[in-house]
Amino acid sequence: MSIENRHQWENTRAKLQELEQLYEKKQQESLDEHIRELTLHSLKKRINQFKEEIARYEARAGSPTRSV
Repeated sequence: MSIENRHQWENTRAKLQELEQLYEKKQQESLDEHIRELTLHSLKKRINQFKEEIARYEARAGSPTRSV
C-alpha cells in the first residue's frame, strides 16, 4: 500500500482510527486467550502499517494537517 494523494491519506487516517478503536475493544473482550493475542497481534501489525504509510506520505507531501 502506498498513499498517493490527500483523499487516500484521509481514508487511511479514518481506517487507522477504526482499527485503533477495534484494538481497544478486543483487549477488553473475554475470548480464548490465544485467540485474543493472535487477533491483537494482527490488528497491531495493520495499525503500524497504516501509521508508517501515513508518515511516509506526510514526509513526502508535507504534513497535510497544516494546510487544513
